[in-house]
Amino acid sequence: MGIYTVREDEAVDKVIAKDLEFIVNRVREALPVRAIILGGGFGRGEGSVLIDNAGIRAVNDYDVFLVISDNDQINVKALSCDMAMQLGIRSIDLITIRYSELERLPATQVYYDLKYGGTLLWGENVLDQIPQYKQGCVDHRSAETLLLNRLVCALEAFSEKFVYNGMSTEERFFLVNQTGKVVSACVEALLMGRGKYHHRYSERRNIFDAEFPNWDTLRRLNRQATAFKLMPSETANIDAIAYWNGMVTEYIKVLVIYFAPRSLQSTLGLWGRLAFDRRNPISDNPIEILELMLLLGWRASFLPRHYVLSQLRRRLEHISNRTFSCVEWEPLRAGAVQLWHQLCH
Repeated sequence: MGIYTVREDEAVDKVIAKDLEFIVNRVREALPVRAIILGGGFGRGEGSVLIDNAGIRAVNDYDVFLVISDNDQINVKALSCDMAMQLGIRSIDLITIRYSELERLPATQVYYDLKYGGTLLWGENVLDQIPQYKQGCVDHRSAETLLLNRLVCALEAFSEKFVYNGMSTEERFFLVNQTGKVVSACVEALLMGRGKYHHRYSERRNIFDAEFPNWDTLRRLNRQATAFKLMPSETANIDAIAYWNGMVTEYIKVLVIYFAPRSLQSTLGLWGRLAFDRRNPISDNPIEILELMLLLGWRASFLPRHYVLSQLRRRLEHISNRTFSCVEWEPLRAGAVQLWHQLCH
């Protein structure tokens, strides 16, 4: 393995190290920080890089944690956007943690991964101050949060036009990459539910295969997702449309487990809770509710499709304060994704 990825390639390590040096220097110039820690895949040596004629570049974002003093008030959004633009990557997530909070950080997925998979880039070695979390045990709400956060990944990279007109190399790569994120989230959520979570992709794959031997389709998709995550390629032998459709089926199964009423553990039960149970909402973000309904509406075999799409259009018009003349899935999907990027990103 390399330092930041599974690739044993010094050139890859040098490119990532150069990016990180740039980030550290910019952050230190702009912000009063006590420590800078690399999290995510790159922090634990499982980052995704693409190697092609354009060179070596990070596929996903860099997750960088900034430990700040209690009295400091900082805004990192403009800085993260500016650095991502200069590095030519999709985004850099700058996450702040106050120094006094380190010893009582809850066992969420984010902090569990940071504790056991983070790498100090600069400053005080504060990782030892984060609690020793019980192995495999992550706060149960983390699974729900993760599943909802991945809704936009499931919808933003796919277009119904791809089914009929094909897609470009870039569109295909993005679709496969985002689909893999959702597949991984399904696996992670199920492992969290059993107290068997692990911060490394390769270990999660092995644990999931052992814990869920009868979940054949999701196990197969997860092996594809893990292989692509660790070694992404624009020429990967994956049928992107079939991969996405398979993900949607398995994703909905996991969403039903977590969010459908116990009295009706089915797609119809989940739809009913989303559409009618306002006393017990799945999320306080109406766009996430809309995204989840859109995902269910892709199949819509549980209710007449026109009825489902009409409900989706009314919700989208209410949230966006726009009028949509078409009652078709694709323009509703595109409108919801655009709205998410405007209001949530």
